[in-house]
Amino acid sequence: MLTKRQNMIMTIMNNQKDWIVGKDLAKLLNVSDRTIRNDIAAINEFYADTMIESNIRKGYRIQGEKVKRFTEETKKEIPETGEERRWLILKTLVEHNQVNIYQLADQMCISEFSLENDMNKIRKLLDNYQGLKVIRQSNMLQLSGEEREKRHLYEELISYKISGNLWNLNKVAENFMRFDLLKVKEILKDIFEEFHYQMNEVRIPTLLIHVGVILERNFACHFLKEDEEQQGKYGREEYEISRHFFEKIGARLSLQVREAEICDFAIYLEHGKRKGYCEEEQLQGLASDLVQHIIVEIREHFDIDFSEDREFRLGLEVHTVSLLKRHYANVEIDHTCLEEVKRKYPLIFEMGVWVCKIMEEHLNIIISENEISFIALHLGSAYERANLRRKYRCLLICPHNQTVKDLCIQKIVNRFQDRMEIVDCMSYFEESLIREKNLDLILTTQPVAHALDIETTEISMFFAHTDEAAVFQTLNRLDQIRYRNNFQFFILNLIREEFFTANMAVEEPEKIISDMCDKLYARGYVKENFKEGVLKRERLSPTSFFHGFAIPHNMSHQETIHSAISTAILKQPVQWGSYEVRFVLLLAITEENRNFLKIFFDWLDDIVSNPEKFARLLEVQDYQSFVNTLL
Repeated sequence: MLTKRQNMIMTIMNNQKDWIVGKDLAKLLNVSDRTIRNDIAAINEFYADTMIESNIRKGYRIQGEKVKRFTEETKKEIPETGEERRWLILKTLVEHNQVNIYQLADQMCISEFSLENDMNKIRKLLDNYQGLKVIRQSNMLQLSGEEREKRHLYEELISYKISGNLWNLNKVAENFMRFDLLKVKEILKDIFEEFHYQMNEVRIPTLLIHVGVILERNFACHFLKEDEEQQGKYGREEYEISRHFFEKIGARLSLQVREAEICDFAIYLEHGKRKGYCEEEQLQGLASDLVQHIIVEIREHFDIDFSEDREFRLGLEVHTVSLLKRHYANVEIDHTCLEEVKRKYPLIFEMGVWVCKIMEEHLNIIISENEISFIALHLGSAYERANLRRKYRCLLICPHNQTVKDLCIQKIVNRFQDRMEIVDCMSYFEESLIREKNLDLILTTQPVAHALDIETTEISMFFAHTDEAAVFQTLNRLDQIRYRNNFQFFILNLIREEFFTANMAVEEPEKIISDMCDKLYARGYVKENFKEGVLKRERLSPTSFFHGFAIPHNMSHQETIHSAISTAILKQPVQWGSYEVRFVLLLAITEENRNFLKIFFDWLDDIVSNPEKFARLLEVQDYQSFVNTLL
């Protein structure tokens, strides 16, 4: 297996996707050039291939296609993390009567000792499920307990696996390979309409998971036992709906219809309608109001508007209800994406922390760091859908017939609709008309010379591959101009020389934060409670990130008097949460400057994807060199 540092090398180089000299890698990881050479050799030996190529002059570069191919070939077979492994073990135990412990260890590519460690954690998890326990007899493992509890566990496993994608019914359906769950949904929908039965759309994804688990267990010949106590726990309408459903689905899938299954599903429908209905409605009402408040807060704090994203709203409402149920049942969850979300999407994770803080205040509960990463998945999906980077406004000049114009426009839209919009198509250039359109660029199929300060790119009427490349380069140029203008203003106004420290010789994160906050307070930039708020935010989840930097900050703008960013380059790496940190940026942002946060996190994304630039930052010894390196 690769070491933690070797995995970090793979991640850095995979993000870089270009040559990087060994000296820069060594600085990033605080090791010698020789250690980097040895690690590269070990990585190539582990993969039995030249995953990372070397060049005496250029340094090292990862062979992305080889890594991608290897990952795709192995990912389906071998779980990558302990959480994924335990999820797969539990799923295997639910699906099979008995599992050979040696075969299970081989399947997971782990030792029997490691498997036993996983089983101890699984046994602790099963304390949350009444009567379920893992029994070992000789070399066999068996999940013992009532069928109903096993199904409950199965539903939870699937829900955790698809968290952040609960409203993507295709993702839900992918968990059931013996039948088409989407066709099952249509059968159930037709029956509901036949009986004029109202089903809250918020419950559809969880209803489908419940139905899918029933059918999956029936296919494996695991049935509920007859229970006379079920009588009277459901209404006549629910029973008839359930009976019609099982008769139709049984005929379609050649499944045996059991009375106990009909009654149990009728109880499930009844529970959603009457028993516990008020409690469920109260939770959903609470979640709906809270999500509306969160959307407003995100818009105010991050200048990002999710108000029109219905999928985000419903998804976060469902997750909030599930979060409350887990809290009341005292159920802890693992999450495989926590470190990946923190490493790849610092802005999204910070939004997740902010949202969970709001939830804690309104619900009067404590939310774990793993729950934060679940919330971040919802935010990340909404962030991508929102297309937050403003599209460039483009004019197409195309003096040809309508058919040619339409074809050209369609090709441009198909390729670049996420980055620009064609606001108009004209047959000629007329300066007065063009000035009114507030354009960012002009695409033209004929040579056009003009004096306006608007990027102009000539393309062919058929928009070939060379034209696509030219437009791509133009958009990247516009990105660089926009980013440079925003960032230069941001840097020169907020990263101040009086709050810059090189070679800071402090070894505890709390002391580093305290010293940096004290400087801001002494000069009147923050209020007295600012430091306490920063430390409180740090306790929610360490603000350190994969590449070796930390961004401590106060979650309340009210504690900041004047916006500033305090900077510290540490003399030696400091263990800060899960990562060793060399570079600290303490944010103090006022309410008026909150829109700078997005510019800041855009810069972070740039640093994450440019380890060479980050390595140069660690070398600077004075403020001016630092600013010059940034710009």
